[in-house]
Amino acid sequence: MNAIAPQARRLALVGAVAALALTGCPSPSIYGTARTIPRGQIQQTVAVEGLGATTSGASGFVPTLPTYQFRLGLADNVDLGLRVPNLTSVGADVKINLVRGAFDLAVDPAIQGIYAGVSDVNVGLLWLHAPVILGFNLTNNFSIIATPGISYGVYFAGDSTSSSSSSRTAYSTGGFAGRLGVGFNIRVANTFSIQPEITALYNFNAEGILYIAGVGFEFGAHPDYSDIR
Repeated sequence: MNAIAPQARRLALVGAVAALALTGCPSPSIYGTARTIPRGQIQQTVAVEGLGATTSGASGFVPTLPTYQFRLGLADNVDLGLRVPNLTSVGADVKINLVRGAFDLAVDPAIQGIYAGVSDVNVGLLWLHAPVILGFNLTNNFSIIATPGISYGVYFAGDSTSSSSSSRTAYSTGGFAGRLGVGFNIRVANTFSIQPEITALYNFNAEGILYIAGVGFEFGAHPDYSDIR
């Protein structure tokens, strides 16, 4: 019986890591513009997404659960985003709009995490994103959005019942990834816009490309583009 318990925990660990890999994918797409929404106002976004990967000799693409995002204007050039990526993890970001005009510029540091337990096994994922948002406003209802930057991801798993530090952290890895996203923000009305977007992550360690493609539907407050003619 005692010999079976460690094996069962190892199987639980493998299962938990596999489940985390399926549900805890990074969510780097912003589904928004470089401009922030007005102070005290709210915007909500629902995005339909899919996840793809390309490595040497293999590639694939699968749909994921939708992503929900809530934004609140904190100041004239700052807003806060709270999100539930793929309805499986939680995340937050703070957008700071530095330049406005025909060309917009913003920084948008973000964090995303997921934690789960199976039996006595704990697993988790943490993603840190640091994109720069470039907005090219062609008209007052259409913008091209680019999001170059860098991301850092950490995956970990372990057996919480073990007294051994190596068992408590049986699996841990992390690394940097370069990122680049492109989107098209189409403002259909003052309170509704659509943004198809694709964001790719290049893992420097694994030398593979992970990409997230989706369409965001944004409801509520929107930035003012009356200065664009």
